[in-house]
Amino acid sequence: MKRVLTFLLVVAAVTGVSGAHGQKGGPSQVLLGGQGVVSPDGKTRYVALSTGTQTIVSFVQVKSGQVLRWRQLPGYFGVPVISLDGTTEGISRDGRKLVLATPSGGTSTQFALIDTKTLRLRRIGLRGIWSYDAISPDGSLLYLIQYSGLGSATPAYRVRAYDVAARRMLARPVVDPENGERLMRGWSVTRKTTSDGRWAYTLYAREKGQPFVHALDTTKRRALCVDLPLKLEQSRQMGLRLTLRADRMLDVRDGGRTVATVDMRRFVVDKH
Repeated sequence: MKRVLTFLLVVAAVTGVSGAHGQKGGPSQVLLGGQGVVSPDGKTRYVALSTGTQTIVSFVQVKSGQVLRWRQLPGYFGVPVISLDGTTEGISRDGRKLVLATPSGGTSTQFALIDTKTLRLRRIGLRGIWSYDAISPDGSLLYLIQYSGLGSATPAYRVRAYDVAARRMLARPVVDPENGERLMRGWSVTRKTTSDGRWAYTLYAREKGQPFVHALDTTKRRALCVDLPLKLEQSRQMGLRLTLRADRMLDVRDGGRTVATVDMRRFVVDKH
């Protein structure tokens, strides 16, 4: 109990104790302490801290910094970091489901789902290397990235959907129909999500070839890939950022300049 109280005091103080843990530059990085992830209404910040064998998730009021509630769980978990720019996610749009993950790199990956109202915990254990990708607005579907290997400079992976209520992974990967069952390759650079939490637009950098936007419909379990007509080295692609206007127009920015705009209803790219 003394250890638990010590951790809570650290979280309540919102100190600079933080860090991303996982494979360097690789999948399934998780954040301990720091900014955590903020609820969709902007009122609550969820912060995870771990001793290595135990994790404490604290619900911190954004306005005052006061710890409102907390939940202890066995294991080493953190808030998912979903892109190279440090974006954190893991909370459903309705605010009811919080997802935590273990760092990847071993023979298995674990996820923890916490009901933010009841604090009920559900654990998911998977063989192999996985990472968090997204969650549907109502928290009924969890989207996870399954990696086939990390031996090359660019990871190969596919997106899978997990039915939370049925407690099972759905058999068919979530893919762009034009790409079929082929593995995707690239590094997640940055993301924007529509205001209703339905669509997640993630920009990926490629070692060879053009960057692309992966559009994931978290409600209907479908995905589309939009190639960007930009001739940039991978290192330059990793500096690109996204701006979403009116939940429809996705601007791709290189520094302070917009270099392309994607109409996400028609999936048409306009190069600037």
